[in-house]
Amino acid sequence: MPELVKPSSMEVFEMIDAALKYNLSATQGKEGIYQFNLQGDDGGTYQMIIDEAGSRIAQGEEYEAQVTLTIDSDDFREMVAGTLNPTAAFMSGKLKINGNMGLALKLQTVLNSFSF
Repeated sequence: MPELVKPSSMEVFEMIDAALKYNLSATQGKEGIYQFNLQGDDGGTYQMIIDEAGSRIAQGEEYEAQVTLTIDSDDFREMVAGTLNPTAAFMSGKLKINGNMGLALKLQTVLNSFSF
């Protein structure tokens, strides 16, 4: 049986970007700057920007983040895939959140609105 190739962090964010543009209702009422600091071999910094211009993903820091999530890149992929519960990840210390907790809670509904 062939081994499944995991998408890179960049590919996951490209999929999220496409999903955000496809499902505009998923981000209504969730405006903010969400920053993801991914650690590990496939780490990097990405921002999910939801504002009056729409929703988009940026690599690096375009704006000052309102909420920052720090997580290992493998755990992030699992969280987006729905196999790692964000609340469980936070409670176990796999996910660290700094900034606006209200936005962090809204992020879970955004991520739940699409599945990969």
